[in-house]
Amino acid sequence: MTHTATNRSAHGRLDAYHVALELYSGVESLAADLPRGYADLKDQVRRAAADTVRHVAEGANRIHPRDKAARFMVARGEVGEVDAILEMAAVAGLSNPARLTGLRRLADRVGAMLFGLNRHEQARACGPPRSGRAAFLRGRR
Repeated sequence: MTHTATNRSAHGRLDAYHVALELYSGVESLAADLPRGYADLKDQVRRAAADTVRHVAEGANRIHPRDKAARFMVARGEVGEVDAILEMAAVAGLSNPARLTGLRRLADRVGAMLFGLNRHEQARACGPPRSGRAAFLRGRR
């Protein structure tokens, strides 16, 4: 399912990117099967899933850790939106509950991966933790 060219890119090396792509694929399939009258949900879930993939890729390709962390958190917000829409679809009975549960698990997995990536990049941006009097004195120079 993955392409060699993608795996050479910064985002292609991230599991979060590949899981986000899997979620996007599932959302596209779901959107194609939603009944008439739900164009707003269909459009929004497709855009949020696509934005998740794009922001993961953008974050992975940024240089500065703070920029990376910011993009990963935007992607996490988008995947949260996907999950909320999938829950709405379940409440409205718009698709097979098992299908929606599977997609929600993927969304949760992507969100957890993005949380970890954000935490990692924020730690890189702040440098190693300092503690004690020696660190306090080093900071005053």
